[in-house]
Amino acid sequence: MARPTRVGIYVRISKDRKGQELGIQRQEKACRELCERMGWGVLKVYPENDTSASTTSKRRRPAYTEMLRDAREGLIDGIVVYSIDRLTRRITELTYFLEEQKEHGFAFATTEGEDTATANGRMILTIKGAVAQQETERMSERVNNSLLQRREQGKPHAGGSRLFGFKEGSNLQEVEPGEVELIRLGYQILLDRGTPGDVARAWNERGARTPEAGTAWDIQKVKRVYRSERIGGIVSYKGQDIGDSVYPHPLTREEWENVQTILDSRATPARKGSGKRKHLYSGFLKCGHCGSTMRIQWATIQGRTFRRTACHSSQVGANGERGCGKVIRRLDWIEARINEVVEAALAKRRPQAQAAPSEDLSGEIKILEERIRGLRNRWKEGRMEDEDYYDSLTHLRSDLQTLRTREAASVVRETRTETDALAVWKDEDMQNLERRRAIVASVIDHVEVFSVGRGRKKPPELGSIRIWPVGAEPDGSQG
Repeated sequence: MARPTRVGIYVRISKDRKGQELGIQRQEKACRELCERMGWGVLKVYPENDTSASTTSKRRRPAYTEMLRDAREGLIDGIVVYSIDRLTRRITELTYFLEEQKEHGFAFATTEGEDTATANGRMILTIKGAVAQQETERMSERVNNSLLQRREQGKPHAGGSRLFGFKEGSNLQEVEPGEVELIRLGYQILLDRGTPGDVARAWNERGARTPEAGTAWDIQKVKRVYRSERIGGIVSYKGQDIGDSVYPHPLTREEWENVQTILDSRATPARKGSGKRKHLYSGFLKCGHCGSTMRIQWATIQGRTFRRTACHSSQVGANGERGCGKVIRRLDWIEARINEVVEAALAKRRPQAQAAPSEDLSGEIKILEERIRGLRNRWKEGRMEDEDYYDSLTHLRSDLQTLRTREAASVVRETRTETDALAVWKDEDMQNLERRRAIVASVIDHVEVFSVGRGRKKPPELGSIRIWPVGAEPDGSQG
């Protein structure tokens, strides 16, 4: 093989905490000295700083990929690395690299003297690669065991940005009293049939801001706070519930599970009438001629601005065809008639007492918790194998989680206060629009709107709209 004249030097370091790249500089110096002794000409250096090549790493190595591509295309005719574990710690990746070298004929050398020109040299190199991979996997096992032991001791993972409710830099070991107060306020709002939007408004009104960007709270940001297991002091490892944190936390485990029950119940597919709208009856009004959903919009005619509803040709009717466009009506009279029907229905409602819980699960939960504590003590004392411990713990935790979920649902049913629907309905603030639309959806299925023609007397005839209550049959009478 001719002496390489366009060699690529590949240098890599897994961690560079100070960002000084001293590790790759030392590797490059040693590789250049090797090339000089061998009479190889260096064309390019491919640096990969703070990048892992282990079997557990999912990060891509763009410099490594570029180097192999240049070798295939003949831009470089040799590759030099400091040692084989700098090139890769995956035996499959090393095998692929050697196949590429054999196919494209580029030279390869390390400062440790590996020889890939012979079968024995390639075998020794492969053995070294296997050893490097084994060391990586052993290191990963040690790290995982250490992390698991910390979780078993009730110490949660403290990485990532600051979590609302905990002090900056405390590693989730100290809470922020003012934020804890807000989290508990939000918990009570949710328990009293409030929404994440209500919690966001309450927090914003009190001047609270998100810990990451210092922005105002919205529904999704509030949900992320309450979905975090750390808020309830729950310690998990690889998705498994391990135990409770030994440090303070804003909510108890039971309260956190109550919140999950509430949020899960609101995560069902949205009913008609839910979602962000600008008008109370958007989505409820149907064209009496073609059945398509009518739009609500503002219009200005002869200097007068008013709201109107219209059948539009872009809407799809009940028969699958486009809207007929035959109906355009002012909204105020229609809205007043629907309001009367809704208020009459709400006036007939009476608060219903909550049924007593059908079962008390506290005893079963306590027994399972004691079994888990006993299991953990046996494992810590070395009287139980790791495999048996983790298998038993998984089953017990699963049973415990099922019981706690059932208990949380019962608590939510018992502690929620009965909301006065009529009082909520009469609150016409735009912030209350979502709740009012939910009330409408519980009373009215839809409203058919017919054309009144031109030159008709005012007010319109009552028969120009037809209100269909929830559960009404197609041949039912007008509401």
